[in-house]
Amino acid sequence: MWSNRPVAQGSQTNPGETWRVLQCPFLIECSSPVLDQIRRDVESALRSPRGEREAGGVLYGLNEPESIRILACRPLPCEHAMGPGFVLSARDEKRLAELIAAPAADPELHGLAALGWYHSHIHSRIFLSERDLQIHSRYFPAPFQVALVLRPGTDRPLRAGYFFWEPGGGIHADSSYQEFALKSPPPEPALRRPAPSRQPPQSTPLAEPVCRKCGGKRLRRSHRGLVERLWVLAGIYPFRCEECLSRSLHRRSRGLLELAHPHAGKRPEERKRAWLRTRREILLYGGGVLGFLLFLFYLIRDAGPKPDQP
Repeated sequence: MWSNRPVAQGSQTNPGETWRVLQCPFLIECSSPVLDQIRRDVESALRSPRGEREAGGVLYGLNEPESIRILACRPLPCEHAMGPGFVLSARDEKRLAELIAAPAADPELHGLAALGWYHSHIHSRIFLSERDLQIHSRYFPAPFQVALVLRPGTDRPLRAGYFFWEPGGGIHADSSYQEFALKSPPPEPALRRPAPSRQPPQSTPLAEPVCRKCGGKRLRRSHRGLVERLWVLAGIYPFRCEECLSRSLHRRSRGLLELAHPHAGKRPEERKRAWLRTRREILLYGGGVLGFLLFLFYLIRDAGPKPDQP
């Protein structure tokens, strides 16, 4: 049967999964990270860009007197020369032999042995085919070496089953004595990002206008005529210093705009009165200019040549 139990103190693995049936002469223990890696390899091959593919690899671990402990695995990159099934070509079998001998050269597998292999069936049940039996007999003939067959499903958890050499030397290949499910771990809860602070943006300090003669900062808006009002259209404002009483022109800046338009922050009634006052000044100056032009036109017309009288 399949169960969870912690590994003995001092072992090299985290708590893992154990599998035991009466027909198997030893306990099979596989660490949870290894099972999770195998599950991810099988599901990744199932979603391959080239279509559904079967996957497989080699299992590594420790062979103990009454148990085997699977502590690592390495995928076998099958070239699928004969289709999507995990059917090994001559080049694939060469890679398989290299993976079986990998503990002698790979520092991460130092002290481990090849305990068997795993592969998936995507369109058939969990069993060992004739070709699977040939691979197992050729590359994993030791009594402690096992085969793990996995069957992924789209609407149900991935199922798996172990196959092993029985004391009589045969393998019950038609089906596994005890299948089990490899469920995907629950998704990790999404981290809640802190809400952005809604503090009002800090305003840029205003540039203070300075009198060019005395250096004073007490300036006020000043107007003397239509020409100076036209300078405003170019962004140049006339100001008078309240300390030295001198007048000067300054280009537009935030500080000057505050002084040039002191009614901008006032209430609507005050802004309306300021606009009416400005409109009266525009009409007054505009009327004066229009009257002056009409007067010039009258003078020019009267100064022209007069027709001869009879």
